[in-house]
Amino acid sequence: GVTITSCSGHNYTPPCPADLDNGTGAGTRDNAVDINDLLYFLSVFEAGSVAADLDNGSGNGTPDNAVDINDLLFFLEAFENGC
Repeated sequence: GVTITSCSGHNYTPPCPADLDNGTGAGTRDNAVDINDLLYFLSVFEAGSVAADLDNGSGNGTPDNAVDINDLLFFLEAFENGC
């Protein structure tokens, strides 16, 4: 993953956008990208849930309060890369 250093000098590693669930279906991240994340995303995407709002089409992970093809494509790319 990418490590970002804040203005205060603290390091921060943003969560992987494809790490969405640990297999419980509750949307709890587990620092791993696997089938549980894919199944969770497909479930929340189909439901139109805000949990599937990952990108606004920019490709940089900015949500836009809409669930659409941009979110699906963003997730699939992150999932394929394994973060």
